[in-house]
Amino acid sequence: MTHPETIHWVPVTERVPDDDTTVLVYVPDHDEPVWLGWLADGEWRLIDATPLEDGEVQAWAEMPGGPL
Repeated sequence: MTHPETIHWVPVTERVPDDDTTVLVYVPDHDEPVWLGWLADGEWRLIDATPLEDGEVQAWAEMPGGPL
């Protein structure tokens, strides 16, 4: 039996992840608001390397661990 994981969203105004760490990003103005992405040198990018504008990412969360 697997147990659901709780995803804890962190507002970018509180803190940001370490550079080059893949995380879930919340981008509310996109058609699909949750993406994989990372932060590098202060610039957010989606997993396909598309850069995001300042302020587009509202929150981020660590990647879930997956089924146990």
